[in-house]
Amino acid sequence: MIEPGWDKETIAQSASLKQKLEDFDFTFLLGVFQSIFGLTEPLFQVLQSKTADIKKCQDRIMSTLSALKATRTDETFSRIYDDTIKAVGDPVPRRKRRCRGWDDLEQGFNQHQEGDEDTVVSFRRLYFQIVDSIVLHVTQRFADMEHLNFFRILEHTSFTSFCKPDAFPSSELAQLINTYPFFDEQKLRNELHTLYNNRLFHKPLIQLLIEDDLQGTLSEVYKLLQLMLTIPATSTSAERLKRIKTDLRNTCGQDRLVNLATIH
Repeated sequence: MIEPGWDKETIAQSASLKQKLEDFDFTFLLGVFQSIFGLTEPLFQVLQSKTADIKKCQDRIMSTLSALKATRTDETFSRIYDDTIKAVGDPVPRRKRRCRGWDDLEQGFNQHQEGDEDTVVSFRRLYFQIVDSIVLHVTQRFADMEHLNFFRILEHTSFTSFCKPDAFPSSELAQLINTYPFFDEQKLRNELHTLYNNRLFHKPLIQLLIEDDLQGTLSEVYKLLQLMLTIPATSTSAERLKRIKTDLRNTCGQDRLVNLATIH
């Protein structure tokens, strides 16, 4: 319904959006990513939290991966597919496409028609490819998280437990020294004992050290804080930064790219 006073540009944009919302491909992708984002949103919130500890982040990453893998079922696909049919009607029959090779892809001759393909099979394959791609990227992005366990050393919420004789984070300290040998291990250990046994330090440390001018007194702890603030939580090796040539990316047609861009 066109409201009085709408200009031509607004009417055109509304008509375009309405057309998208009635498009089966777009609505199907909308349902797929709504399902996926519902699983990844809690992980995003944990990673953005200023108080989340490294163990909590690792646990949330693993639970998110498990939840994503659990959606890779015919039952989940059928639910999304059937919901899309209820919303916009049956899809237009799709055409089977195949990539001839990378050279042809560069020249723009990467696809050719091979006759009608079963529509349900086509969307099922697309759904599984999307889930597999996201699982792969999450796995790779956080593959180095286990090397950051030493972050627990300065989690102020754990200081109360660390002050117990048998609860000192020795393994995390050993990992730190093994990775960054420029620390004075014994001095750092002594400074950590001071932190753990004094409740005045059971709070976020960086501001406390600066305000009380303790950078020199707790020099190794301050050095560790500086290190932690410069390490990205999702660091990846140079090899992982190379683009992975996947079938999903190579066979992604223009219509699908437009749909994904609109959702984004």
